[in-house]
Amino acid sequence: MRPELITDPKSLEYLIGFTGSHGFMVLGKKNLFFTDFRYRGIAKELERNKTRLPFKFMELDEKTIEHIQKNLGKKELAFEANHLTVAALNSWKKKLKGTRLVPGKNSVEEMRLFKDKNEIALLKKSQKINEETLYRTKKLFKKGVTELELAWKIKTIGHDLGAEDISFEPIVAFGPHSAIPHHHNTNTKLKSGDTLLVDMGMKYKGYCSDMTRTFFFGKPSAEQRKIYELVLAAQEAGIKKIKAGIAAKKVDEAARKALGKYEKYFKHSLGHGIGLEVHEMPSLSGRSKEILKE
Repeated sequence: MRPELITDPKSLEYLIGFTGSHGFMVLGKKNLFFTDFRYRGIAKELERNKTRLPFKFMELDEKTIEHIQKNLGKKELAFEANHLTVAALNSWKKKLKGTRLVPGKNSVEEMRLFKDKNEIALLKKSQKINEETLYRTKKLFKKGVTELELAWKIKTIGHDLGAEDISFEPIVAFGPHSAIPHHHNTNTKLKSGDTLLVDMGMKYKGYCSDMTRTFFFGKPSAEQRKIYELVLAAQEAGIKKIKAGIAAKKVDEAARKALGKYEKYFKHSLGHGIGLEVHEMPSLSGRSKEILKE
């Protein structure tokens, strides 16, 4: 394994459980984690614990660059290309003169594809909180309530049920707004006949949930019911295709095919992985080159 510079906060959280605002790792002869004096106690505690990746804590000081270069063993260092900015990369190049920095191969993201039993348990707990939050929020679907009011309730109810945070800002969309995938909540009031869309997620011990649900406030029209059932059938067609060994794009393709003449309105990708971030590999889209694995 070639030496690698780890700067993405989510990579650090996954590998060693660090969630502070400043730190990085250099994986070389040894796995070295660097952070400043503010996180000394936290870093030492993580070093003693059995994290996913054993490491040695090094406090940032005037000898940091010297420590890094001694740890490399060769004059090449991979970096997380999906995270490191151009400015940050240029800064590293100036500090590590004589070391060739090259784009890495998303090694941590690929590790995160495969969830262990503990991660799956945390994801399930996150979604359990998410579903109970929606169940309680549904009781607030009343004429005159605004999108912003319901979005705020989702956040407070989720917190009361044990969520540490929301995965993303809840989307509450009434009427025509429900056709906008990433609608921004407004003071629009709920009225009879509205399609009501809720897109929400909770975070539990770092792990996210994410779900979108559609409701009808009052009796749906024949057209509303037809489209709802068509989209449901498309979702089920996609789910039936999911198995180890299938190309991700084939899952997306199955859902689109089920929509028939309405496929042209499906501009979004079908789905995505989830974990420490609300959007992770794999991607269920027509452009995906991934093969789904166990």
